[in-house]
Amino acid sequence: MKRATWVAGIYFVAMAVGVTFPGIVPFNRARPFVLGVPFVFAWYLAWVVGAFIVFLYLYRTSSK
Repeated sequence: MKRATWVAGIYFVAMAVGVTFPGIVPFNRARPFVLGVPFVFAWYLAWVVGAFIVFLYLYRTSSK
């Protein structure tokens, strides 16, 4: 459980940096398109999907 908590903590700190001002600057452009959406939206979506995976990992490790 402790390892899962550390993984989640590190991921969410990285997410906070990745979706706010300093982390989004290199990815803040309308082109190229990824699956029909601008790249910056795909960047945010990737972080949200990653958060879902981390929450799933936390759930699986804590339910044992």
